[in-house]
Amino acid sequence: MVGYYIVLGISLLVIFSYIFDLISRRIRIPSVLLLILTGMGLHYGARYFGFEVPDMTMYVSILGLIGLLLIVLEAALDLKITREKLPMIFRAFFTALVILLATSFAIAGMIYYFGLSDDFTTAYLNAVPLSVVSSAIVIPSVMNLDEDKKEFLIYEATFSDILGILVFDIAMQMQHAGGHVLTKVGFGLLITLVISLLVGYVLIFLFENITTKIKFFLFLSILTGLFVLGKILHLSSLILILIFGLMLENYSIFFKGYLRKIYFEDKIDEVREQFKIVTFETAFLIRTFFFVLFGVIIDVGALAHRDVVIMGSLILLLTFAVRYINLKLFYKSESIFPEVFMAPRGLITVLLYFQIPGHLQIPEFGEVISFVILGSALLMMLGLMISGKKTTEEEFEFIENFDHGSFTEDNAVIDKWEWRDRTDKPGMP
Repeated sequence: MVGYYIVLGISLLVIFSYIFDLISRRIRIPSVLLLILTGMGLHYGARYFGFEVPDMTMYVSILGLIGLLLIVLEAALDLKITREKLPMIFRAFFTALVILLATSFAIAGMIYYFGLSDDFTTAYLNAVPLSVVSSAIVIPSVMNLDEDKKEFLIYEATFSDILGILVFDIAMQMQHAGGHVLTKVGFGLLITLVISLLVGYVLIFLFENITTKIKFFLFLSILTGLFVLGKILHLSSLILILIFGLMLENYSIFFKGYLRKIYFEDKIDEVREQFKIVTFETAFLIRTFFFVLFGVIIDVGALAHRDVVIMGSLILLLTFAVRYINLKLFYKSESIFPEVFMAPRGLITVLLYFQIPGHLQIPEFGEVISFVILGSALLMMLGLMISGKKTTEEEFEFIENFDHGSFTEDNAVIDKWEWRDRTDKPGMP
């Protein structure tokens, strides 16, 4: 009978996660908060009825490893590179990079100043997870903004995810590089880049030529195996996942000349859309179980501890101060509200923190991570509520289509931005 209850519980969690997703888009309460609160409720509900809550840290770490891969792949599959969007893409990339580096060094400096770590490299390693914007929270939350701001924030959050993971990966390598940091890290990146391109071409060639029905999770397993192998060898293996996703999404850029005789665009378009659906649906499940389990392991009493509140509040202050200054100086817009509040920490922050080896983690910093995640999500929610504009039915429908990566005319779902561009051309309806 226990097995039946477990299966029922898993099914209910997925159903509630989908409902939370719909609710969050309507009333601007991040679904992450609802999932975490669900986990906290399960934890204290179990304790109330006398059940012992097992240690879930190992399961959270495993889900985190898979989630890390899927988030990068999901983000890469969302990055459509076109000539018209290049100026905005470069601006979003520059903004994400500057804010990430400035925030991470500011938080690392604070950690080092307060004596939480006597090694700045270790302080920086713990600071990077707290400096990454969560695209999983931002993307469904910005659809009520103006078109230009919406598009910019989506790209900025996506770049923040990818860059944050890569910077963290480099910071981890510095722990093993000894005195030849730049040489070893640079050589590792170069090797990873070359291998990633070769693997990308091989996998896509196999992808379009395998005719069996079972192939998508086969390729996810291959990517996961290569990712873990790269981790074991201390390489930036996430670059492999990023390049594979970019190659699959931006076929015309990577396949030119002779390669067009080997690879067939129609087949790649077909498998790409199916691969997107599998990736996005799997990422949705991973996010659901991850945040619920994360809520289960949160110690609510520790969140109210004086040191946690002070440290967490200072980190939030630094985060939004750096963001405000950067947007004020470089963001070309009449107003930076509510964009300045669009800096939630979420899945990536937790995932990266769990990747830090135990001997390098700052003691009791996990509670600070939880405080910052909840605080940044609440601040974003308040910013969106104060902005006041409601999501239209058209925007709400677009959110659902965006999350599932359905941008094909064959199923009557067209990217709203591209549709707008096309209607300006003669002869288009």
